[in-house]
Amino acid sequence: MSLYEGTHRHAVSGSKAGFDYLLVYAACFAAYLVPVTLRRINARAGSEAQHRHSILGETSALAANCASSSFVGL
Repeated sequence: MSLYEGTHRHAVSGSKAGFDYLLVYAACFAAYLVPVTLRRINARAGSEAQHRHSILGETSALAANCASSSFVGL
């Protein structure tokens, strides 16, 4: 048995791992969408601050960070 076979025998298949990531990403996206939107509305009401990313872009970045950090295993 090679080292590759020994270490990857019980690895999760790519499609299952991808599906798990998408589930966590969707949950994080839904959780972050309202706070990001409210923060943008409050910032726009207070001053005319320029934002470099859209609300969906900022939410997507936060959700991707949340989803990827949930699989770190700490």
